Amino acid sequence: MTDVLVAVPARDEEQRVVSCLDSVAVALRRARAHGTVDRAAVAVAVHRSTDRTVEVVTDALAAWPDLETFCHADDDSTTVGAVRSRLVAGACEALDLAPAPDRWLFSTDADSVVPGSWVTELLAHADAAAAHCVAGMVDLETWPAHPAALAAYERIVAGGMEAGVHDRRDGGGGGRGNGAGHRHVYGANLAVRLDAYAACGGFPAVPHGEDHGLVGRLRAAGHRVASVREPAVLTSARMPGRARQGLGDLLERLATQCACCAG
Repeated sequence: MTDVLVAVPARDEEQRVVSCLDSVAVALRRARAHGTVDRAAVAVAVHRSTDRTVEVVTDALAAWPDLETFCHADDDSTTVGAVRSRLVAGACEALDLAPAPDRWLFSTDADSVVPGSWVTELLAHADAAAAHCVAGMVDLETWPAHPAALAAYERIVAGGMEAGVHDRRDGGGGGRGNGAGHRHVYGANLAVRLDAYAACGGFPAVPHGEDHGLVGRLRAAGHRVASVREPAVLTSARMPGRARQGLGDLLERLATQCACCAG
């Protein structure tokens, strides 16, 4: 049996965070009912929020007596990488989750919704590929952009979906008939064995790209990474996004460029 900690950073997300947390709770409960997971925990960092995110999160977590929970207000971190890193460290200490091979850290975002099979399937991919990390894909919610912007985004995604993108330390196509892997890394859909996470130094405290930074550290340390196409996490197409130079900024840039071309 595996212990799972799901870490979720949130900033001014009072409108979206409950949907995210509810979906995480469903996925954890399903994995526990499946016999895959023993301890199931959810940790949230409310980062420099000016709305009611902290109150909304506190109320949501208090309604889950069957899950372990941790929430803290992070008003000090200056980068999203530091927010994620401090959240994981604080939750592991508070919940007594020392790094171990049978403990996994799952990462998602407060503006995302995970499928009910999320925990079960990512752990199955990890087992099939003997992987220390599983990097999944995201699907955008409805994005009312110009068709040229949609096409440009689809080309970016497709460009990272080619076969043969894995090095010798990776888990091939991710196992379980998942087909070819991909080059993408999303903090909204990422799972890593907690001992490998700790050994490589965790999320780097960078302004953006901390998810890529973590996977890069894992690969550099010789850990196996499986990049899989399913299950995908539904994520916001909000422009701009909360994280600077994140997905939301990419979408805004594509929308602006294509609107100018169309005009």
